[in-house]
Parts: sequence; C-alpha cells; structure tokens
Amino acid sequence: MFTDFKSLARSLPCGLVITDKELNIEFINDFAAQQIFSLSADKKSTNLKEHTFYTTDMRRFDMDNCMRSMVDSGKRTFHKTLVVKGGKQEKLVYFSVNALRENKGKELYLFNITDISDEMDCITHSPGTFGRSEYTLRKKIIGNDQKILDIYRMISLAADSEVNVLIQGESGTGKELVADAIHELSHRKNNPIIKVNCAAFPETLLESELFGHVKGAFTGAYKDKPGKFELANGGTIFLDEIGEISQTIQVKLLRVIQEKTIERIGDNKPIKVDMRIVSATNKNLREQIKKDLFREDLFYRLNVFNIEMPPLRERHLDIPMLSDFFIEKFNDSTGRAVKGLSREAVKVMMEYPWPGNIRELQNAIEHAFVLVSGNIIELQDLPREIIENNHSDTSSARQASGQNLAASVYYAEIFRHKKGGRLKISKEQLMGVLEMHDFNQSKTAEFLGISRVALWKKMKKMGI
Repeated sequence: MFTDFKSLARSLPCGLVITDKELNIEFINDFAAQQIFSLSADKKSTNLKEHTFYTTDMRRFDMDNCMRSMVDSGKRTFHKTLVVKGGKQEKLVYFSVNALRENKGKELYLFNITDISDEMDCITHSPGTFGRSEYTLRKKIIGNDQKILDIYRMISLAADSEVNVLIQGESGTGKELVADAIHELSHRKNNPIIKVNCAAFPETLLESELFGHVKGAFTGAYKDKPGKFELANGGTIFLDEIGEISQTIQVKLLRVIQEKTIERIGDNKPIKVDMRIVSATNKNLREQIKKDLFREDLFYRLNVFNIEMPPLRERHLDIPMLSDFFIEKFNDSTGRAVKGLSREAVKVMMEYPWPGNIRELQNAIEHAFVLVSGNIIELQDLPREIIENNHSDTSSARQASGQNLAASVYYAEIFRHKKGGRLKISKEQLMGVLEMHDFNQSKTAEFLGISRVALWKKMKKMGI
C-alpha cells in the first residue's frame, strides 16, 4: 500500500513528506523538494530538521519539539502556518501533520504542505515585508541573541505601519541600522531616506537644514534651498540625536508633525510634506522633560512606537558572530585572509564590557588587522584596554566562564561551516553548552549545528 501511495504522490501539485518519529525522511515528493524547499533535482534531503522553519512573526519554530509534544499528548494531528526558508527564498506554507501506522507497527508521520504565499492578504501578516524581512534584517543587524530576535520583530511591525518611531539606546548599538531597515521594509522603500544628525549643526544652521530657505533670507542665502523635510517627501526622514535640538526647533518640529506642512526660512508659504519620521537618541528623554529641556508633547508625538536597542554587554554570545562579520569585512577591504580569533582572544573579548558597543568592537577588529602577522588574531593584537581589562578583573572572568566556553564553541562552529570541517569540542566545552541550555538536547544540538543523534553519541563517548 505504501508503495502504491508513493507512486501516486510523486506527481501531486502539493508537498507531501513522510517521516519517522525522529523526522528522518522516508519519502518526499517532487513538489515538496523543489517548490517548497528549493532543492535541486539531484539533491536529497534526509531529515526535516535540515530545513529552517519560522512562525509568521519570524521566530524560529522547533519542529522536533512540536512533534515530541504531539506524541506525548497522544494527539494524532496538528496544523500550523509557518514560513519555510529555502536558500534565499521564503514561502508561507500551511502544514497539516497526521500520524500513520504501517502494518509492521512502525510509526510514520504524513506532512501535507500547501504553499499559501499568494494568499497572504487572508492572514494578519504584512505582504509588504514577507519573503524578505528576515533575510534583510539578518544582513543588516547581526546576532542570534533573543534580544536581537525581538528587535527583528519590532522592526517588522514598525515597517508595517506609518507611525513615528523613536529608537533609543547607547551610542554604537546600531540605531541607524534599525532606521535603515524600517525604511527598506516599508512601502516607502522606493523613495529616499534622508538622514540628519541634529547634534552636528548649531541651531540656526539646523533650522535651515531641516526647513530650507529662500534666496536672501539671510547673509549667504544666494539661492533657494529645499530643506531635508522636502527632500524626504514620500520617504523617511531620520533625525539622529533628537535630544540635542533646541526648544525653538522643537516647536517647529511639533507643527510639522501636526500639520504636515513646513515653511522655508524667509518665506511664509506653507509647503505640504509627506514623510515618515524616525528619530533616535542616546539620552533619556523623560529625564530631559523633567529638566524642561525637551517638550513633553513633542516626545509623545515622536515616541508613538519605541524600539530600545540592547547594549553589547547584554548579548555577549553575539560577540563571536559580530567579530566574524567584521573580519570578513576587513578581509574584503584589505585583501587579507584572516581566518578568525584565537580562543584566548575570544575569551577576553567576551569578558570586556564594551562601553562603545558594536562600534567599539568594529574598531577593535580594525586595530587587530594592523597588528596581526598571521591568519589568526591573537590576544596581543587586540587594543590595550581590552587586554588590561582581562588582567584587572578576574572575578568577572570567573563569572563569565560558562558563557566563554559556549561562545568559543559557537565561534568554532561558524568557522567549521565555512571550512567544511568537523566540529571539535572538549568535554568541558560540551558541558558548558549543555548547562547554558538547561541540558535540553534539542536546543544544544541546534546551537552546535549538529543532529540530536550526533550530540547523543558525543555525550555517550564523553561519559556525560
């Protein structure tokens, strides 16, 4: 019967996959392989866990854990709308999973997968961002920490709306990158994003920069000049360091938000503008309001949707990935072939508090490129303050030891994927990663990029 079913299923215009309880693939039809998972005709898929699944809010979906829950609860079926990633393509699919039983008693599961990408307007998910949002965000904002995954979701939500966005966070956390991503994923993407650093201009020049001026409005105004608000018409204006603007500019900005019009300096003719305002600051604007330095009414107009960028010290496990990103960047610009960081260098960088955040990390890697003599960045190649922090704060080093072990393994995993090598891990390292994931083998295996069976074999071999 199973053989007859397979011959029938191969040509069906929908995805059919049959797996065992470990999600090892017993059968996959052509539609599922090629249309759903974007596999070439000669490429085989042996386990469903080889493919990446996301919920519609772009959170990673644990198919393995879902199947175990289904078995443990005694259910014979489940249904789920998911995003499936194949290469750089993403598809919205509807999963229907049913438990089967062969005559020999072997438990099998039938996955019926329907591509509903063309029906996106029937669900509460933006058709404007689907299919590129997660890929675009991961290119712009590097990280796997849960705080960064939450930022991805906030960006997608902001891009789907027209409200003003306020991005807050310490200097160097990537606020401008968030503004770029919001614009690129919004329906305004085909119009310009105009950026203004409000701290870079004195009050009189900032007013001219934002609103423009007419010829003869002041000394040096030899011709009419449109302001940034006019230039951003139809697109987005990004006001960086918004906490630095004067009370006079604040009043004018409030009027722009309320009336959607501006007046050039020296002219009283109102000009209609249509732009989305995204602003950013590293200051606590609520404290500025208490000190009468920032208008409360303007704050609420700008802060309709808030995104708080986490400092790098709160997501240490992203440091190896970010380091790898900047190493690749400087390899491209310098023609070097640096492979990565030594284990000691990774350990020390994990213990450093990074007051300058990602910008400081980038500078540290650039500094190391000047000093490195081989293809591995060693401890002595890092900036002095990072090395001295390691020698002066042994208590923090001890506290971070578990994270350091996990991070060094994670960094090794990035390198392993690039070079096609095998994962090398000590018993001490593996214990550190297991502890970090509360001994959840599925999550540990996913973190290391290996199967649960491979993890189980390593644990058994090491006597864990």
